[in-house]
Amino acid sequence: MHRNLLTGVIGAALVLGPLGFAQQPQNSQREAAQPQRGPKTAEPRGESDGVQQAIAYQRAKDRADARQAKLEERHPSVDYSNADRRMDDSSGGRHAPDPGPAQPKKDKNQ
Repeated sequence: MHRNLLTGVIGAALVLGPLGFAQQPQNSQREAAQPQRGPKTAEPRGESDGVQQAIAYQRAKDRADARQAKLEERHPSVDYSNADRRMDDSSGGRHAPDPGPAQPKKDKNQ
């Protein structure tokens, strides 16, 4: 029974694995597949594909940050309302007396 289950899981991973790692076709392959429609015009606003990809990546990151902020707003992982940051807390803990100014060290050779 365990052998059949293990065989099924491994078989499914081998069959479905390449689907998970499939890549989008490269730009050169897309352009070769599309028919020519006349002279190629300049890219919009003079941006290259790399710049456009960077802009798209940054926008996706911003959307993810906004999503995370909404989740944190609804269900905060840190509760800031009960923090006790008083400096005059005299209860609890040990109190070390102030030793005063540092004493100059005596030279051993004299």
